[in-house]
Amino acid sequence: MKHKISVVITNYNHAQYIETAIKSINEQTYKNIELIIIDDFSTDNSREVIADVTNKYKNFPTKTIFLKENKGKWNALNAAIAQASGELITLLDADDACVKQRIELQYNTMQKLGSFHNLCGFVHCYSEDDMQKHAQAQEISEPKIIDHGTVLKNVVTGFHTPGINHYYAGPNFEIHGASCLFYKNIWTYGMKFLPGNLGLRCQLAEDGDFNTKMTLLLQKTSIVAEPLYYYRRNNSTNNAWRERL
Repeated sequence: MKHKISVVITNYNHAQYIETAIKSINEQTYKNIELIIIDDFSTDNSREVIADVTNKYKNFPTKTIFLKENKGKWNALNAAIAQASGELITLLDADDACVKQRIELQYNTMQKLGSFHNLCGFVHCYSEDDMQKHAQAQEISEPKIIDHGTVLKNVVTGFHTPGINHYYAGPNFEIHGASCLFYKNIWTYGMKFLPGNLGLRCQLAEDGDFNTKMTLLLQKTSIVAEPLYYYRRNNSTNNAWRERL
């Protein structure tokens, strides 16, 4: 029996995009999924849109959480994961999307290599046409994989290189921080997402910090070196998750 995976979609004022995100999870080829949508006290009509969209897409059980105070993405992630019933957790930002095979390919890679943590590549999308084009990506049967040792070596190199303040997967490949797939018990035992004002982060963004520490401390991170995550660029929501200091 395959593990249950809780997919956390974090939202803040992404009402115009969140249906695309939810639809891309609803269409996943991996079937043992729980979807958790958490809204960080949006000021747009996100609440109404989320209610409408979750009634429309019902392939997986869905939980919705509406926070009563806006504290930032790190807090929303921890609040959602605390309510997750899956043995594994993965993320998706509400203005992004992913290919249908994303979770299945990441999960299969983890099982094959005995990973505790997995990430995948992404493509920059600058328009709705870009999003639609990449959504038609061909099926991948044998994904390129980066093993634990190589991932660790690259991340250590990036961590010790001045000017690199993000998760470093290598010189010719980028991962998206929100693509992380990991066992919930690691989070339960203390690997939480941190705010930026505590002086405890080793990277700037909450997901980059989380992923870097997962790799450096556990040394069991694998990467699916395929563009499975669609990162929407050039819109105002890229800056929506500002630190609440």
